[in-house]
Amino acid sequence: MADHSEETERAVGGTGSEIGSKTADRVRNDPAVDTERLLTGEAWDDFCDKLKEAGKHILTEAAPATPRDRAEGFRHLANVAQAGIRHTFNMDPSFPRWLRNPDSTSKAGAENADNVYQFCKIRPDHRYRISGHRNTAMAFLLETKEGYMQLGDTENYATLDSDELVTNPDGSFEILLARDRPGEQVQNFVQLNERTTQCLIRQYVVDWDEEVLAEFEIVDLDTEGTSPEPLRPMDVARMLDDAGDWIETTQRIWNEWGQGYRDRREEGVLAPAELYVGGADDIRYGNDGYEIGPDEALVIEGDPPDARYWHYQLVDLWMASMDYGNRQSSLNHSQLHIDSDGRYRVVIAHADPGVPNWLDTAGREEGIVQYRYIWTEDNPRPSIRRVKLSEVRSVLPQDTPVISTTARREAIARRQAHLRRREPTC
Repeated sequence: MADHSEETERAVGGTGSEIGSKTADRVRNDPAVDTERLLTGEAWDDFCDKLKEAGKHILTEAAPATPRDRAEGFRHLANVAQAGIRHTFNMDPSFPRWLRNPDSTSKAGAENADNVYQFCKIRPDHRYRISGHRNTAMAFLLETKEGYMQLGDTENYATLDSDELVTNPDGSFEILLARDRPGEQVQNFVQLNERTTQCLIRQYVVDWDEEVLAEFEIVDLDTEGTSPEPLRPMDVARMLDDAGDWIETTQRIWNEWGQGYRDRREEGVLAPAELYVGGADDIRYGNDGYEIGPDEALVIEGDPPDARYWHYQLVDLWMASMDYGNRQSSLNHSQLHIDSDGRYRVVIAHADPGVPNWLDTAGREEGIVQYRYIWTEDNPRPSIRRVKLSEVRSVLPQDTPVISTTARREAIARRQAHLRRREPTC
């Protein structure tokens, strides 16, 4: 399980405030009361009040305040709102379907540019069959979870690494999720804890030109072939309550995390990569705020970790990853250029300095730089220094390649093509 050390708890808490109450422990009104709340419109009014409360988080004194920041903040809240509605209204654990969120069109929680996230709700007392094809994506993690980490649901109960997956010769597979294993003939088995509410799959794509995503289908074996019960007024009242809580708490927590990363900035080094409560057990996250002037650049330097996967990306002040589909704002270990001395240098700048490892800020003078080490044997801490944009070449190795404007445009076109394949629909 993830490290629950004092240092990790502090990093997760951001400003140290309480994370929202656990969704699994929510106190419900009497069914008759919730029915009346829905039929009179009170439940809808309560939901709208939660949206208003969430909007106030964009306007607090501590929140980013430039016109661009405010615009991005309300766009972020709109994405959080639609995600909260979809996670609450469109995920029946007895008739599960995958929900892709976050993604490049609905950003939140510093989502990984190299990940495809697929969620579904599940019941701990039911049996589920996940079938599909492995294909060529670098890796995936299947996790059974207590719920959503930003809502305080921090437990990960089981993880299946794609390296452990048993597949047929044609790449097909089946995975059983259940409380009890029916027999040794089931090769891919994930045991469900009594508090499990959710299954999450994170796929990792490192070769954006060639890799093909794994395919997953899920069915509840205890309800297959049956139909859901008709919707009741009290069900919708409770969905509205849950959606309102989801949206308001999520917006508040991501605000606090972003502020916490900016407050903890340390000159000369990036924050160490840490395990996070509620994150996957094998992922270390490094998060640090940055500030950069119009004629400046930040140069990150480090030793590559002994990891199956690692990357860098830029995140805005609302904890949404920057536009990795249309700009080079992320680079994974397959995309990063390693210098002849075995080290890497990453350059953060507003303008293209013509080097391989440029991360494009899109003109944001403040933001968050994030790196991840996954399945790693070590934890090297990178350094960072500020230079004039005109001095970038002088602080890099002499044999650093030159990236022309034409080559950069071709690279962006390949990123755009990858996102069209990866996310054919919104």
